[in-house]
Amino acid sequence: MKLTWTHGAALVACVAISGCGLGGGKAPKGQVVATVDGEEITAMELNAELSGVQVADAAQRKLAEQAALKQIILRKLLVQQAKAEKLDKTPAFAQQRDRAAENLLAGMMQRKMSQGIADPPKAEAEKFVAEHPAMFANRRVMVVDQIVTTPINPTISKQLEPTTTLEQVEAVFRANNLDYQRTTVVLDTLNAPPAFITTLEKLPPGEIFVFPRPGAVIVNQIRDTRSTPFIGDRAVSYALAGLKSLRTQEAVGKKMEILEKGSASKIQYNEAYKPKPAPKAPAGKSAAPAAAPKT
Repeated sequence: MKLTWTHGAALVACVAISGCGLGGGKAPKGQVVATVDGEEITAMELNAELSGVQVADAAQRKLAEQAALKQIILRKLLVQQAKAEKLDKTPAFAQQRDRAAENLLAGMMQRKMSQGIADPPKAEAEKFVAEHPAMFANRRVMVVDQIVTTPINPTISKQLEPTTTLEQVEAVFRANNLDYQRTTVVLDTLNAPPAFITTLEKLPPGEIFVFPRPGAVIVNQIRDTRSTPFIGDRAVSYALAGLKSLRTQEAVGKKMEILEKGSASKIQYNEAYKPKPAPKAPAGKSAAPAAAPKT
């Protein structure tokens, strides 16, 4: 994560760490773009900070470089001050440092596992597009009004059954002293789960529908629907990318499963935390269908 500072925060940092930009010594040259109390910042480090930044011209590039360099300088000033106050010697730092290092290495290993996965054939993507018209040929973009509240009990659910407008839903929530928030979102059938699309297709126009989420309940009403077909080569390319991503996830998942099973003898649990054996699937039942590809 990259730190983003306001000008006020930058000023406070400079004042607190006396000498922001006031250090002596020779001016940096060559691949060294700046120094902070003698600690060098190289062009390679600056380019890494700019990774993923896209700019239209040289002037914008220069502005982006200056902003990124300032960010690096502020980060190094904070690090130097933290070390001066021995924050790097605390147990909390050691724990977070080790966790960050583990996440970085694990992520790098997963990316290595994903290398060499073959692209799906174009015919497979074309078949996927043809078999999912709601995502492509019949794609719709919907404006949906929503009311979000905490989980509700069966009594309130019963009170919602006769409602036909969100205003009536709000009245039910107010009568029951429920906190809620009203908002508007845009739903695109291109990205929505297939089961959710099927549910929407069965709804009469203007019908209120409710779906739960962890720790919340969302009441919805479609305000507007626009047909936006997604066809041709762009649709096939989208499906190809999604299928490749899905294929990669499955391949990496299998490799991780093999790694875990092969390392079972190395893992020992405290009995209080030992996982229970997974229940066996009933005979004769097939696996659930794969999810729609995502990009």
